[in-house]
Amino acid sequence: MSDIEQRRVAGFRLSQSIGLIVALSGFVVGARIIADNSLLTHLATGDLIVATAEVPDVDPYSRQFAGEPWTVQSWLASLVYSWTVRLAGTPGLRLVHGLAAWAVMAGCWRLTSPANQLAVRTGLTVFPLAIGATFWAPRPFMFALLGLVVVLLVLRGFARPWVLLPTMWMWVNSHGSFPLAVVLLGAVIVGSLIDHRRVPRRELAILAWTAAGIGVGGVNPVGLRLWWFPFQLLGRGEALERVVEWEPPNFERPAEYLYLVGALIIVIAARRRLPWADLLPALAFFAGGLLAIRNIVPASVVIVVMVAPALAGLIGAETGERRGVLARGGSLAALAGLLAAGFSVLVSPGLTLERYPVNAVGYLEDHGLVANDEVVVVHREGVGNYLTYRFGSRARVFIDDRFDFYPVSQTSDHVELLYGVDYDEVLDRHQADVVLWQTESGLADWLAETPDWSLAYTDEDWLVACRRSSPVIDRCVAAGGD
Repeated sequence: MSDIEQRRVAGFRLSQSIGLIVALSGFVVGARIIADNSLLTHLATGDLIVATAEVPDVDPYSRQFAGEPWTVQSWLASLVYSWTVRLAGTPGLRLVHGLAAWAVMAGCWRLTSPANQLAVRTGLTVFPLAIGATFWAPRPFMFALLGLVVVLLVLRGFARPWVLLPTMWMWVNSHGSFPLAVVLLGAVIVGSLIDHRRVPRRELAILAWTAAGIGVGGVNPVGLRLWWFPFQLLGRGEALERVVEWEPPNFERPAEYLYLVGALIIVIAARRRLPWADLLPALAFFAGGLLAIRNIVPASVVIVVMVAPALAGLIGAETGERRGVLARGGSLAALAGLLAAGFSVLVSPGLTLERYPVNAVGYLEDHGLVANDEVVVVHREGVGNYLTYRFGSRARVFIDDRFDFYPVSQTSDHVELLYGVDYDEVLDRHQADVVLWQTESGLADWLAETPDWSLAYTDEDWLVACRRSSPVIDRCVAAGGD
């Protein structure tokens, strides 16, 4: 083989160039500035793990339920977050999630290769990317999504089964959605039985490797509780019914309408004789997305992977095997873009706290009204995450978004304060001294009108009100209350 021929073989293909561009788009979406409630608590928990050299097994944050059993399902992700901030500051968190999203989209591009034509592959990978632009969040679920992609890579023969051991260990210790791997493989096996009327040995072997990985996942600082956690969570339906991500799509966002395109993709593939081994998991995951918003992201990935073989030859003739200046230039540009985007992330802010009551909490801190065992501060769930981030185990929060932890009575009272009218009853039941709430709300209007409460602080978005009969009222009056 001549030197010229060797260079041609070693050169980038056009399909690789487009794949790198798709992955770069995933990085840009995944590395957006962070304003997520849950990540604040994950970061605080990671700091606690580093400081104490152990994973807490009781709640360290709430006031009313401090010391109650708590399963830290995402201890590994929390530890990664804490060490990342120590090494690269909060921008490092954006980099971690950007790289996870890059890997997810690179995997999706590889997994759509059975579709063959570039137009089809590009259309398929744009689907989960567009869904992710709305629903991807800087949470441990991104590690779970990466785990799902690895399972699919093994299923399609692009990775060795043994990689499922470390992958499932990571997934079990990062996020409670790991049963999705079993659901996926189970649907594939049932579909194969329908297709071939015999037991699919290869798929059963992959399921065995997956089960072994889940078994290895039980070796962790938390213990075997992580195996049962997903099922315990499903049993808390009443506590989760008002949590947005657990609700069915209400089709108020464009991405939710876009998700319905998944049904069209499945129908087209089915008409092109998609085997049951691919059709059944696609249908199962699509249905899951209709049951809960949190299922839309993994469903979008599973759907495009499962339908890809049946859509080969659907549009165009270009397969991307060509090499040349265009392919080489596109690949180099995508790699340079990744480096530039990564540098830009590292020199930019990592977190934005604009949605949180930073100044109002500063007021409370200045007057000893927060992170104080003797003062009951009532607030909504996102504020609890911010207090945990700001004060750590001293936070003494009323509630945060760990809805898997709080009893139904607490979440119900929180919902009443958000949407109800019996504010006085709830505040009396919790013996509230101080309320920190948004100014544009029914509770804020009620606090401004009732004679039992005094407004001590207000800004454009937040207010602080103190109960007049509370022992801490003098601090509020001295600070500006009436």
